Amino acid sequence: MKKTLVFSLGQGGYDKAFSHAVESQREYAATHGYDYVCVAEPGGPTLGRENIWLKTLLLYGALLKNDYVLYLDTDVRVQKSCPPVREAVSDDAPIGVVAGHSGRVNAGVILAQRNRYALDFFSRWAASLGKPIASHHDVGWGENGHLIRLIEQFGVQLLDTRWNNTFDPALADYMRHYTGPLRNEYLFEGEEKEAWDQILNALTVSKESGPVDIITSYAELKDVYAYSAPAEQFASFDECWEQIRQLVFPSRAQSASAGDWDKYNVYVAEEVSDTSPNAYVTTLRDGLERVLGARNVKTGVDAFWNHNFSTGDVLHIEWIESLFRWKVPSEETLAQFEARMHEIAATSPIIYTAHNFDLMPTYGDSRVRMLQSLADNASLVCHLSEANIEPYNRHHAGITGLKDVPTAVVPHGDYQPYFRLESEPFEDAALQSEKIKILVFGHIRTEQELNFCLDVGKALGEDRFQLIFAGAIHPDILHWKELHRFRDEWDGGARRIHLKVPNEQVVSLVSQCDGMLVPRFDRLNSGVQFLAYSMLKPVFVPAQNSMEEVQNVAVGAGIFALGDVRGAAEMIRQNFDSDISTQIAQSFRIHSFNYKRQDPYVVGLAHRAAYQKAVESQKLRKAELVTQ
Repeated sequence: MKKTLVFSLGQGGYDKAFSHAVESQREYAATHGYDYVCVAEPGGPTLGRENIWLKTLLLYGALLKNDYVLYLDTDVRVQKSCPPVREAVSDDAPIGVVAGHSGRVNAGVILAQRNRYALDFFSRWAASLGKPIASHHDVGWGENGHLIRLIEQFGVQLLDTRWNNTFDPALADYMRHYTGPLRNEYLFEGEEKEAWDQILNALTVSKESGPVDIITSYAELKDVYAYSAPAEQFASFDECWEQIRQLVFPSRAQSASAGDWDKYNVYVAEEVSDTSPNAYVTTLRDGLERVLGARNVKTGVDAFWNHNFSTGDVLHIEWIESLFRWKVPSEETLAQFEARMHEIAATSPIIYTAHNFDLMPTYGDSRVRMLQSLADNASLVCHLSEANIEPYNRHHAGITGLKDVPTAVVPHGDYQPYFRLESEPFEDAALQSEKIKILVFGHIRTEQELNFCLDVGKALGEDRFQLIFAGAIHPDILHWKELHRFRDEWDGGARRIHLKVPNEQVVSLVSQCDGMLVPRFDRLNSGVQFLAYSMLKPVFVPAQNSMEEVQNVAVGAGIFALGDVRGAAEMIRQNFDSDISTQIAQSFRIHSFNYKRQDPYVVGLAHRAAYQKAVESQKLRKAELVTQ
């Protein structure tokens, strides 16, 4: 006969405050022949409200001992019409949860059928205590955020709202959860009212737990579990801990030699999509998959926050801002970032690519803390040119130890991913002109960049050349009303379309232009330069850092002095005044550069060499720590 356990967690007087709901749970269990336990013993004194993590251990321990388990918050009333547990879960779908009133999974009702999949899921949940969590999963405290994360990670299909109704008073539900919008429906009377008032008073004093490390937390939970979990219904803590320990403290044993890359997993902390790609990271992913094998390459930001990194894993951060989804992090999230960097560095090399001198200006003073954490924990910094290393270190002279982090030079890669998209036409009257069309593509970040381009356009003259802007512009430079006016009105001069170009229209736009102008000031790199190479278009760049070095290798021409309007205009004229054989030779040289130096496979090989160097760097760092 299949064993089923229904249990609830009623610590801190919740079993008394919701005694009528608890009684309905007990009656439901009796009706179907299930065991019922309401765990009401006091929690650990240090953990505070984080005692709620006992739920995760109890659920895993219950599943080790029973065929079916139903967990219920004490404020859940089970209706007499509620079906048996086996109707909600099955061997193919062994986990049952419901979205709450917030639209995210609510941890107040959890159903489970024991199999390897469910045991793996709930052991990982119990092992999540103290782990950092991405902001879009976080609910502020407790275990619910990690449940949301795992439900998403495992692809669990949610149950009908009737199994955990948190918001619809008119619903003919199976279980009514008196939380959120439905809390006011619960009528507290007599001893229930007294218990509820005591709970509210306690919450006004402190909702926080103490600053406890993970070892102390589990040690205290072990004690609470021992006196809270009846042996008839729950596996012992030691039985639970056998699997959970492997997840909390993964083995530090060497899993592969440094050169045995088929046993390494590389985590690139960027979201990559084939349908709307960031062409740079898509090329990187493609190259790594060709060199390392697709199963050894993972992409996505969540791995930084959630993956249990161990020996054999490599973390590659392209943009630190991506870890915060390009939003300004809170002080708490910033502290989590610092802790997470330190945690990952203990087992795995961290690689960072320096795309820009600085992080986003909106990050303010937090930028120093982020870069200091990078200097303290990174095994390697990748640069897109040897010319970038010295100015980057000089710019960050105030970051202790950053200049001492080993470096590697890797290629940017071409923009082949744009050609995979279903191309859409980019249409504009300026593109119909017979003039030589010079495109300023991408984000205009400063007024200096804008004015430089406009001045170059004037110096070229409008009788032969047509300057075209296509791409976003910083809002401090141009009011949105002016932005739309420029888009909708054109006086025949410089064509100003200061809006992002859809990825599907990039090939169409660039193919209709004759050359591209890069107006960067005080920048390390320009992706537009490589877009021009991929489209076999002449590109004109400032004599600055990687832009100058790469242009010399790729073309050997098209470099103007920084801020030199007349020089840039004259260089553009000379290019289009040259004979056809010179222009064909230049196109061939660019094509050769793309094939030999920017192909995805070449990008993958260069990054593998960089990762190898990072692995060795981390070994040396760990050895130094041991001998200190």
